[in-house]
Amino acid sequence: MKGGKNRFIWFIIFLILIAVTLYAMMSGATDFTAERFWELLSGANPWYMLCAFVSITGFVFFEAWSLWRLTRFFGHKRSLGRNMIYSAADIYFSAITPSATGGQPASALFMMRDGIPGAVTAMCLLLNVMLYTVSILIIGVLCFILCPGVFFSFNMFSRLLIIIGFGIQVLVVVGLLLLVLKEQIILRLASFFIRLLHKLHLMKDVEKRLASVERMAAEYKECIRAFRGGGWVVFRVLLLNLMQRFCNIAVTLFVYLATGGSISRWLEVFVTQGYVVLGSNAVPIPGAVGVADMLFLDGFEDIIVDTTCVELISRSVSFYICLIACGAVTLGAVVFNMMKKRKRRKNEQ
Repeated sequence: MKGGKNRFIWFIIFLILIAVTLYAMMSGATDFTAERFWELLSGANPWYMLCAFVSITGFVFFEAWSLWRLTRFFGHKRSLGRNMIYSAADIYFSAITPSATGGQPASALFMMRDGIPGAVTAMCLLLNVMLYTVSILIIGVLCFILCPGVFFSFNMFSRLLIIIGFGIQVLVVVGLLLLVLKEQIILRLASFFIRLLHKLHLMKDVEKRLASVERMAAEYKECIRAFRGGGWVVFRVLLLNLMQRFCNIAVTLFVYLATGGSISRWLEVFVTQGYVVLGSNAVPIPGAVGVADMLFLDGFEDIIVDTTCVELISRSVSFYICLIACGAVTLGAVVFNMMKKRKRRKNEQ
């Protein structure tokens, strides 16, 4: 219940941030009018817009495929449809919580309810988020190699955010790698937090919970042993995560082309959006609301004429519509599980 209240509070903060950001953008932009926005949207090339929607669907799909690959490797075969639910829950709760902290726990809940052991769930999610972060770093490096001048087109503050975002992702990868390879770290962290919650009178049955953590650590160690021969799986999942990131960035490219942008500048647009994604990871704000918008307006100022209008269309597809769809899938899965549980109880009576 406490976790649910906290998520609700963060959701309200998230909505407030969206409202403030949209108001600031639309009221402060000299190139924005409601008439121009609707003119661009209604006149957008439908085929490029369809590509944008296909791309954001791919963003959800490739994460589901990654989790499907990982769970199968550890001997727990679940349908790709179930993995789409794990992916949707991750994306939805990552968007509405600071630093995307709510995504993996939400996925873990669905995975364990489907009978996947806690240790396997933890290993799969840690590996996936680590490779997801590595894919961001790879794209950042590629952006600088392919178009080094684009980085310097951002203002000093935006460049600082991009550098900080890159540094944070490096630290995240190192931390996750330690968690993946050293089960003792997870054991110590779990034990520390259990004892802390007990001292704060928020948790009872400490010894029972510690014993449960130790059993999970033993299972996790077995997962590590099994995984040491899984280099090929890591490579394939990394490719899937790269595809996921490319799909997310490609939304902006397709919206740019749909609203009359020149196809000759496609690489510049893609690289600029890659930097926007990298820099938006610098600040722990739910969904990077405000930060991603500011970086977009700065980076695309000299590329797009109607920057604010195009940003609103692009962000709507890549974030807001995706968020609503993933939230609907997550809610549907919760309702379905509740109905299934209720039906099972009736049959047992």
